[in-house]
Amino acid sequence: MERQPHQPESDDEFDEHPRTFDSERQQARHPRIYVADLASTERGIEHGLWIDADQSASEIDADIEAMLASSPVPGAKLWTIRSAEDFDGIDLSTVTDSAVIMDLARGLIEHGRAFAAWARFVGNDRTRITEFRDSYTGSYQSQEAWAWALVENLGWHQELDRRITDTLIRPYVVFDYEAVAQDASASWHVLTDPDGTVHVFAR
Repeated sequence: MERQPHQPESDDEFDEHPRTFDSERQQARHPRIYVADLASTERGIEHGLWIDADQSASEIDADIEAMLASSPVPGAKLWTIRSAEDFDGIDLSTVTDSAVIMDLARGLIEHGRAFAAWARFVGNDRTRITEFRDSYTGSYQSQEAWAWALVENLGWHQELDRRITDTLIRPYVVFDYEAVAQDASASWHVLTDPDGTVHVFAR
């Protein structure tokens, strides 16, 4: 008999709650970056511009060039991302490629928290960022909810029903979902948000 986990207490418990959810069904995002002119900053002058980050890379570049052209320091050429909005904690402080900024912003708008988790995981590597679609398998409310879905997809729940036919015994024989999740994590990238939501990606 398998060890009964503390939670959930039965396979049926998950039926009362969504086991997976659409990470894209969230509030609308409007990713923006504040780009600052470094030449002005070095002279104690604040000069910069808030830029919509979901524009094309060429449009982002044009906005940055316009900001630099209006700098109080003639010939200003260097810039940095000083602040960002609606980027879900993705670190943009070292990003200088407008194409990466565009990919991140559009990915967040389209895919939400799952994409944010992936972007934080892979960093600012544009190739890895664009692998999101091929790698993403789903988001779940918890690691145990993910484990439940794995067991269900493998047909193990049905197999357990087939093997344990005694109706008095069956309710007490359940999978250790915590252990299933722990073992399965070796084969997947499992990224956990602060609220316990997990986003699962193929290795």
